[in-house]
This record gives sequence, C-alpha cells and structure tokens, in this order.
Amino acid sequence: MKRKSLYLIGSVAVLFLMLAGCGKSSPTNHSTQTQSSSSTTQSVSQSSQSDNHSDSKQSSELWNDSKDQQLSEFINKWAPTMGQSYTKYDGQNDLRTKSGMHYPSDLSQTTVNGSNASIGWAPSGKGSYDYNVVALYNYDRPGNAATHITYAFAFHDGQPVALVDQSTNGTPDWTPTKNADVASNFERIANNK
Repeated sequence: MKRKSLYLIGSVAVLFLMLAGCGKSSPTNHSTQTQSSSSTTQSVSQSSQSDNHSDSKQSSELWNDSKDQQLSEFINKWAPTMGQSYTKYDGQNDLRTKSGMHYPSDLSQTTVNGSNASIGWAPSGKGSYDYNVVALYNYDRPGNAATHITYAFAFHDGQPVALVDQSTNGTPDWTPTKNADVASNFERIANNK
C-alpha cells in the first residue's frame, strides 16, 4: 500500500512539473522551434530535390510532344526541297502506303536490316521492341507504281535511328536512311541539341 502511495505521489509530481514547464519560455521550447525550423528547411530542400528530379526526368525522356513538334517542323521544311509531301501518322489512323501496308499496325510484319528484330509503336521511345517507333511519315510517289518512301523514327537501345522503307513487294525491310539531313536532324532533336 505504501508503495502505491509513493508511486502515485511521484506520478503527480512529475505531471505537475510538466504542466508548470509548458507555460514558460525555456530552452526546450527554443529547441522545438529550431527543430520545426530545421524540418521546414528540410521540406524545402526535399521539394527542391523533387524539382531537380522532375527536371532530370524531363531531360532524360527519349521522346515528348515538344520533340515531336520539332520533327514535324523539320519534315515540313525539308520535304519540299526534295519535291515531296509527307503524311504524318496522327496517333490514331494508320498510315496507308501505296504498297498496301498500314502503319503502325503492320510494323510487326516487317523486318529491320533483313533481320527479325522487333519493331513497334512506342510513342515515348521506351518500349519492349528492339526498335521503338516514335514517329511515322509516308510519301506516295505519283503514278501507278506502288512506290513510296516511309520513314520510321525510332530508338534502338536508347539511341535515335531514322529508318526508311521503300519496298514495293515482298516483306518491307526498314534500313537506316542514307539521307544525312533526315538522320542528323532526328538525332539533333532527340538529343535536345
């Protein structure tokens, strides 16, 4: 019984001291303010790190709307110098080439450099294909022949590559374009240069 009384008295004393300390400005309160200020600084710092992470994420994107717009502007300026006019895949309606292919739907029925490397539509440039296509442009040459020039702008192992197909029969085969203007401008745009 005596022990319980001592325990109760001790508990009441501790409680009283705690309550008394709350009303006074003390180093303990100052320490709490410092911790609060420090935690605000830490939050701001974490927020800045988040912003930096967001910026680096944007710059590490392989392909985005801004780059797609730049590529369109390049094609629209370049094509007339070649006496050509290209139709761009709009993201919804397949491009139909004069040879009868429908892109991107028929990409899986094509080869790259004569191999069975996988190629498919991946608008971010990151996909499960060997060649992740981010943009498609087609030009059908005038006349009765099934002649066309179709460009597939893709990423292979994270690197930009401009592929071209001009097949008129058999399995379409994509090869890196020999047109230096097209290849270098796609690479420049893809690498934010």
